[in-house]
Order: sequence, then structure tokens, then C-alpha cells
Amino acid sequence: MLNRLLRFEGWYHSRQLSFRAAAGLFFLFGLIAVRGGFGGDAVFTNAPYVVNALVALLSLFSILVSTLLCANVVLRDTTYRMDALVATSSVRRFSYFTSRFSGLFLAVFSLLGLAVLGLFVGSFLSDSARRGPVHLAFYAWPMLVFGVPNLFFSISLIFSTALLSRSPRAVYTTGVLIYVLYLLGSVLGNSPLMAGSAPRADSSSLLPFLMDPFGLAPFFQETRFWTVEQRNHQLFPVNGLFGINRLVWSGLALLVLAVSYRWFSFGETKPVRSRKTKPESPIGPPMPYRRYRLTPGTFRHTAMAFGAQLKAEARAVFGNFPVWVMLILWVCLTGIDLKDHLLNGWFGIVTYPDTGVIVEYLCSIRPALLLIIFWGAELVGRERLGQRQALIASTPAHPLVFVGAKLAALALLIGLIISINIGIGLTIQGMAGYFEPAVLLYGSLYYYSGLPLLWFAVLVVFIQTLSPNKYLGLLLSLVVAALLVFSRRLGIEHYLLRYAIVPELNYSSMNGFGHYAPAFDWYMAYWGCCAVLLTVLAVGFWPTTLHVRARHRLKTVGKQVGKTGRILFGGAFLLGLLVGGFIYYQTNVIGKYQSKTTRQNWQIRYEQTYKRFANRPQPVITAVKMQVDLYPEHHRYRVKGRYQLQNQSKTPLKRIWLGVDPEVSDLQLTLPGGREKTYDPVFHQYQFELAKPLRPGETTLLHFSMAVLRSGFMPFNSENSVVENGSYIELEKYVPFFGYNARLESDDETVRRAAGLGRQTVENPSDHYHLIDLETTISTAADQQIATVGTLQKSWLQGDRRFFSYKSSHPVPFMFALSSARYVEKTDVYKGVTLRILYQPGQTANIPAMMQGLKDALAYGIQHFGPYPFRHLTLAEIPQYGGSATAYPGTVFSREKLNFLTDFREPRNVNYAYATVVHEVAHQWWAHQLRPVSGPGDQLLTESLAKYTEATVLRKRYGKMILRSYFQGDKNFYFASRNLSEAELPLVVTENQPFAGYQKGGLVLCRIQEQIGEARFNRALRQLLTDHTYPRKKPKPDDLVQALKREATEEQCRLIDEGLRKVVTNALSIRVLSCKPVTQGRFALTVEVNIAKTEHRNDGKPVSLPSDDVWEIAVFDQPSEFWAATTRPIYSRKYRFTKPRSIVQLTVDKKPKTVAIDPYGYALDENSQNNVADINQQEKPLR
Repeated sequence: MLNRLLRFEGWYHSRQLSFRAAAGLFFLFGLIAVRGGFGGDAVFTNAPYVVNALVALLSLFSILVSTLLCANVVLRDTTYRMDALVATSSVRRFSYFTSRFSGLFLAVFSLLGLAVLGLFVGSFLSDSARRGPVHLAFYAWPMLVFGVPNLFFSISLIFSTALLSRSPRAVYTTGVLIYVLYLLGSVLGNSPLMAGSAPRADSSSLLPFLMDPFGLAPFFQETRFWTVEQRNHQLFPVNGLFGINRLVWSGLALLVLAVSYRWFSFGETKPVRSRKTKPESPIGPPMPYRRYRLTPGTFRHTAMAFGAQLKAEARAVFGNFPVWVMLILWVCLTGIDLKDHLLNGWFGIVTYPDTGVIVEYLCSIRPALLLIIFWGAELVGRERLGQRQALIASTPAHPLVFVGAKLAALALLIGLIISINIGIGLTIQGMAGYFEPAVLLYGSLYYYSGLPLLWFAVLVVFIQTLSPNKYLGLLLSLVVAALLVFSRRLGIEHYLLRYAIVPELNYSSMNGFGHYAPAFDWYMAYWGCCAVLLTVLAVGFWPTTLHVRARHRLKTVGKQVGKTGRILFGGAFLLGLLVGGFIYYQTNVIGKYQSKTTRQNWQIRYEQTYKRFANRPQPVITAVKMQVDLYPEHHRYRVKGRYQLQNQSKTPLKRIWLGVDPEVSDLQLTLPGGREKTYDPVFHQYQFELAKPLRPGETTLLHFSMAVLRSGFMPFNSENSVVENGSYIELEKYVPFFGYNARLESDDETVRRAAGLGRQTVENPSDHYHLIDLETTISTAADQQIATVGTLQKSWLQGDRRFFSYKSSHPVPFMFALSSARYVEKTDVYKGVTLRILYQPGQTANIPAMMQGLKDALAYGIQHFGPYPFRHLTLAEIPQYGGSATAYPGTVFSREKLNFLTDFREPRNVNYAYATVVHEVAHQWWAHQLRPVSGPGDQLLTESLAKYTEATVLRKRYGKMILRSYFQGDKNFYFASRNLSEAELPLVVTENQPFAGYQKGGLVLCRIQEQIGEARFNRALRQLLTDHTYPRKKPKPDDLVQALKREATEEQCRLIDEGLRKVVTNALSIRVLSCKPVTQGRFALTVEVNIAKTEHRNDGKPVSLPSDDVWEIAVFDQPSEFWAATTRPIYSRKYRFTKPRSIVQLTVDKKPKTVAIDPYGYALDENSQNNVADINQQEKPLR
């Protein structure tokens, strides 16, 4: 019997149209997923690490498929009232339960198997250079450790819910619950798949990693430090956190199955009667008969029918327990994720619960799509499943009543979701004591988030109307939603082709929703027209009789929508064409739209066409004078300028080659004594021929005029943004340039490899400084101020424009960004330098720390490195569109959220607003005065030295103990990032590896300074500046190495080589063997120290190195959880360790609580938790 039932279940599942559609989709998902570049460029597309992660992710889709198949197939007896008949047959309880569960499990497992087959086939269709060795175990093992447990858990919960409740709505709710559990585990476990996830220190709590039922959180936790070699060849072991996770959720699934088997009703469900008989309520007076005189088709009849139907639809949505369960889950997930978003940012940064930050987070519509899909299907399919379709079709109510009422009910659901989001935001602000009147800003969520959701709801209702059954409509809606959300990855990038999808809105308190806000209105109008078309079609296709063929429905569409519907359809179509035409003109014609592929092809062809001429001599710019007219309200600017050019080559120049960035919309060039020889309109390249060759040392002028438009219909560029308040333009990148511009090359290694190009290289980089005299006059809106490079000469108001005149006091690098905003100014004078901070009104919390950072960085740099070259230093706030801050000569541009809206009141936390300011001021020496030769390792002489200065000044301001937290943040980022790309290179040759140039570089230099001494280290840096600043030649990384070695001993030189010329990591641990009191309040402490050192070479295989290093051991009278920046050790001494294991005995004068090796965190150690050990004293003194 069981065997026949199993065969029947398999046959029944395979006959379902939804199953067949899902089979094709899962295979397609596998084909697509393998092309996602998961794991980094150096990881094979078929590596076991990639397959593990993708199988786990694809198993998430099993939630949706299990829900559909369970509701459609497992509940078929309940749906068609066959329960009693099945119960009276020869099928027994165990056979029924086992066959139904096994059939569902095998059906979903076969779908996941097709997805894995797609992964396998897709790896052969991808780039062959990214394909590793093929082993079937790489696919079978993930199916065993991820696929089977994940499917078993999700199917067990969904199947048990179906048996116990016999309700499709309860099944949907369970599916949502499982997905919420995954999201909750991902948020708490800091999964890298979650937007905004940040590397953090190891957590001693198992709960976050056990809460993810799909095992992704523990998987990423245990593989976060895996090397590329491990990711490419090693199967993931089932042990540790992951093994516990698998046991917990598989055991829970077995328990749920056992409970459901015990309690499910095998047969027709009978009503449960109350034990106590309630007295019958007295019958009231009869209701009076009321006769309504209504004429079908009139407005009054339609309005009353609509009102009645809307009440019924609203009752169907809000009168059901499952929707409130879903909303409660929504509150929990959104609240936890938002709180995590605010409190656990990068490097542990806490953000103030500013309304703008919260609204930007809540603006995303993706999480609500599932609720719209499920409840849209439930509403449209309500009459079908309730077998009331014929009765309703016989009423004179127009189909518009039913379609409109269902859409209105979904609109109410959307409004409730947004209202809940607003309530969550207000609650978090209230709990933090952060109150601000921002009713309109919260209210904007109903527009910016609600309207796209409403248009999507129209699409769902349309799909369900066309679908022959609810479950196929559900599947189609899910597929369409996935296609819309991931359309960019599928090559559909133009927003005119992506229904209800709009450019991502980034909120800034300086500029609101900023760049894309004007375009959003037009896109909403366009998709609103499309939604009207879909609504009219849904009305036309709405079934008015039972069992109508598709051909008949097509014939009756026009009649069913009526004349009004046809007029509305035609009007929406024409209006949509007009609005779409306007968007197309703004985007493609004026905005010069390019898809990602087109842009990459342009970059490749530019390099192939012009790079061979990169070494052709060109004149050098020695002076720049510009008039910049900025029009923030119109999102555009104009530049009129003049270059002074000099031939600094050894040969006369007959031909001059110029180019301009593609974002420049209009350019005129005038070269005295020259004429335009050729012009390449594709790459915007100009060739000028001089009537008289420009001899070596001679000068000439170039006059140019250009215009740039940055409307919301163009891709947002944070380096070239013109907005109503908070414009920021790195102008040196958009004015005309000479010769070949490597910035226009493609940096996508896969694309370069496919085009036959090698790695990006700088052809014969110059070792000479090319500085300019800069003079700029900038006009902007009358209520705004300008920050830019140079000393402010004067400012004046002329009409409705405000003008600012800036001039450099001496030559500066070719760098001249500017910002324009309605600033408030904070000024001070320190060591003869005028300090200015330009910021937004009200954002004053971090101003004192930032002003102190300006002073401390200046003081340290002047004392240890050399003179600061300007009489001013300006810090200007700009909107938070990416990054943290950017340094220009005498000017720092600081991002809003990370520096002005962050909360550093907790004294134990690193004040990154202060640290960031110090870092950017340090660039006044390391990048502006000392500018390295472009090429491998150049970040060592800029970012690494700025990080070193940042850490040193931070230590002097807050105390040495602050370095432990500071370095831990850097190490978390470094170890989380180093294995995401190709093999890490030593600092002297690293390129395109910012985790090395920033985080590791600063840490290594600080450790070298700790060993050779701050005075000698800074003396080496000062000498480097003396030897390699203008007008001398630029330095190379090896110049820094040699400068440090001149101040170091032979043993310290080995440390310098290991830190800068090799890739070496450490593994330190300490363990307390004994702690006993001795006479006069002293304590004898014996500890075991383990030291390991590993070199990571280019072949990816680690090599152990012998230990011969000096490390500090410190003893504290406080437990480590109470350490603060002001904590001082009661004992500290440096020891040389030459063996992997050493025993150290020491005596302290106070009762110790904690002992640590490398207490301040200088070691590149991926596990710093075992660097500290708690001490349990033995009470009896030694005799």
C-alpha cells in the first residue's frame, strides 16, 4: 500500500503545472547563480565553497515551492472535501502521513537537484579561466549537509502546519515564519549576505549562529578566514557551530513531525464543542424589511457594491489570524534589523537614530513583496476556492467592483505595513531619547515606498486574474518579482523596462532624497499609466462565468471593460507613451545612457585604441585659472578656464592630444597657434596641430569652456553630483586632460581577460612632481557657501548669485574639488592656521571632537614630519553617498552620516569622527607633500602612513589602551577581506587591495614603530619627506623601507622585511598555569605562551616560520570586559620568544585579574580572544 501511495504522490506532483514550471525555473536559477561571481575573483565558479553557499541559498527557494506544493497538493483532500472518503478507504494513518510527507519532500528535493544540475552545467558555460577541477563530491556534499537538512526542516514545518490547520493561509504564514527565522539568524549572525553587514569580533554567544535554520550564518562565520586555496578545494566539515546548527534544526524538525503525527485529524474535521453549554440568547425583534431601488450600472449601485465588496475584502485580509502573525513577525524582524543597522555599523560605529537614517532604511520595498504576493493570491483566489464564483458572477456588479476592491484592500495592507514601519522608527527613537519633529519625512514613506508597492500589487492581481489557478499564479508572481528585483543582473538595466522599479533613493539630511527624487516622480507617473493598463485588462479578463476558455475571454475583453474602460485604456496608453518618451529623451539622448555591457565595451575599446600612444610626450599643466558657475537648482554647472602649458619633454611638440570625460556634455577648446586636426566623437578625443612646434621649456595657453548636466535621469556619480544642497564635484577629473587617461579603463578583470587584456598597469609612471598655481572663482546660489582648494580671497553677492574667489598660496597638486551647501561655520585659530568646519545646522554633536582632531593632527604633523604649507585648513560636510572622507590640499570633505550623525558618547568606543579627521589631515603630508610614483605599493606611502599617523595621534589623545579596540576593528576588516580576492601581495607591491593598504599597512607600521621607537620611526619619515618632496623626485615604496632600516637594528630590519616585503600573520595565545600569593601582597604568576608565525606566499600555500620575535606581556587588575581607554596595566614587560611554546614566570605587586600577550593588538592575529586569559588565584600563599 505504502509503495503504491508513494508512486501516486510522485505521479500527482509531476502532473502539476506549477511543479513543471518550478522545475524549469530551478534549473534556470542554477545556470544563472553560477555566474554571480560569488566568493571573489580568485575563487573558482565551481569551487566547493561556492557550491556550498549557492546550494544553501537555492534551498531558500524551497520555502516558496514547498508552500505552493503543500497548499495545492497536500491539502487537496480538504480543498475538494474528500477527507471523509479518504478516511474510510483502506489507507491507514501511517501510510497517509508517510506518503504525503515523502511525496512532498522528494518533489522539492528533485527541484533542488535540478538547480544543482544547473550549477554544474553553468560552470562549463562560464569563463574557463574561472573554472577549477570538476569533482562530483563538490556537488553531492553540499546537497547532503545543506540541501537535505534545509529541505527537511522547512518541509516538516510547512507539512505539519498543513495537517494540523488544514488552512492554506496558515501554510503561507509558516513559510513566511521560516523565511523570517533565516533573516533573523542572518542579521544576528552578521551574515555577509545582509546589506550593511560589517566585520566584527568573534562572539562568544552561540545563539545568533544557531538561529539560522539554513546554516548560512555559521557557514560564513567558520569560513570567513578561509584562504583562496581552501575555498577552491576544501569540503566544508560538519563540526563546530555548523554541526550543532544542523543537529538542533533537524532535531526540531523531527519533533514537529512527531507532534503533528500524534495530533493531526485523519478524516473530516469535526467541530469542537464547548464543555459548558451556554444559555441561548433571546431572539430579538425581527429586522424590518428594507427595499432598495437600485439600477445596475449606475454610479450609486457601483459605489455601494464597491463599498460592500471592500468591506468583505478587508475582512478577508485583516480578519484573519495569519495576517496578524505575519505582521507581528514583520515588527520583530524590522525592529531587530533596524536596531542592528543603527548600533552595529562598520568598526562597531553607532549611528544616532536620526529620522533621515531610519527613513532611508525603511524605504526599501523588497521585504514587503512577499506579503503582497501571498495576500494578492489569497484575495483573487478567494471566490474560486470558496466555490462562490458562479454565485458572484451572477450578480449585476461590474468586474471593476471586484478588481478595485481587491486592489483597495491591498492598498490598505500596504498602508498598514508602512504605518508599522513608522511606528518602529518612532519607538526606536523614543527608546534612545532622540526626538525630532519629522512628520513630513516619515509621511514621505507612503509615497516613496507605498506607491511602488501599490503598482506591484496591481501586477499581482493581473497575474492572478489570468492564471487558471491560485497556486500557478503564486508561482508566476514570485518569478516575476524575482525577475524584477534581479533584472539588473539579468542584463535588463533600463528603468523603463523594469516595472515599478526605480533608482535607489539615498536620503541625506542635507538634500533629502537628492539626485533621483525628481526622476522618481516621472517614473511613478510612467508606471502608474502601466498600472492603469493592467487594471483595465484585469477587469476585462475577470471571469464572469465558470470554465471559460482563454479564447472566449480574449473576445469579450472589449465588451467587459466597456466604453469607459476603452477610453481609460487609450488615455493611459497615450499618456504613458508621452511620459515614457520624456524619460527616454532625458535618459538616452541628454543623459547618453549606456548599459553596463556597453560601458565596459567602450572602456575596452578606448584602451585598445589609445593605450599604445600612452608614452607620447604631451605638455604639462603648470597653472589653472577657472570660472565655475554652479546651478544647484538645475543640477548643472559650467566651467570656463585656462591652462598654462609647458613642454617639459626633450623634444619639440608638434601635435597635442586632449580628451574629456564622457560626463561632460559640451566642450569648446581654443589653442592659440593650433588647429583641430582630428576629433573622435566616440571617445571625445581631440588632436591639435601647432603651426609652430612647442620647444622644450616653452609655454602656451589652452582656453576651454564646458558644461555638465547631472539630472536625476542619469546614473548617480558621488564624485560629480549637483544637487540643491550639498553639491560635490571632484573637478580635476572632468576638466580636459592631455594624453591617455587610465581612469577611463575597465577595472573588471573578467571583462579584461575576455577582451585579451592583461592586468591594469601604469605605463612608465613619472617620478617628477607636476604642481600647479591655482586660481578659481566660483558662483553658486545666494544662500550657499563654497569650500574648495586654495585660500579664500574674497566673497561677494551679485543679484541672486554668491561668488567666491580662491587662490593657492603656492603650487599644489592637480586637485581641486569643491562643495556647495547651506553651511553653518565653526572657526578657530591654532598655531597660526585658521581652522574652519562647515556643517549642516543642528549636526553639532561631533564638532568639538572633529575640531580637536584638526588641532591634534596639525600639531603632531608639524612637530614630527615638517611644516604645514597653508595658513588655513577647512573641513566641509558633504552628503553620505559613499566612503568616509576625502583630503585635498588644505581642505577635507567629510561625509555626513559616518562623521556627523554617529554617536561616540561611549568612552570605551573609538571616536571615528576624530580618527577620520586625523587621517585626512595626515594626507596633507602623506599624498600631497609626499606623492609617490604611481604603481604597485604606492598606497604604502599614502594610506598606510596616514593610518599610522591616525593611530598614533589617537593613542596620544585617548591613551594607549584605545589601540586594542582600534586595531581589532582593522583586523576584523583585514581578515574578512583578504580572502575575497586573489592572493594578498606584500605591502611594497600591493595594488587594488585596500584592506592591505589601509588596515594592514597602518597596523604593520605601528608595530614597527613600537619596536624601534617613535622618535627613530618619525625621524625616518621626516628624512623621507626631506629627500622626496618637491622639487626632488617622487619616492617609491622601497625608499620607505630603506629609511626605516637606517634607524633600525639588524633584528628590527628582519621585522621590517616581514611586515613590508612579505605577507606574514601571527597566532598568539596565553594560558594561566598558576597564580599564587606571596609575601607582602605580591603574587607569583606562571603562564604558558604559544607563538606561531605563518608566511603566505603567491602559490596560496602557507609556510610556517620560526619564531624569534619580541612580544609584550601585561597584567591587569581588571577583567577584560571592564577595560577602557584609561586602563593601565599593573605589570608590563617585553619578552623575546624563540620557541613555539614558552613558560613565563613573573611577579606583580597587586592582585591580578587578567594577563594578556600583545595587550594593545599589534599582531596580525585573526583570533585575538585567546590573547587574554582570566586569572583564578590560589588563596594559600607559597611557603
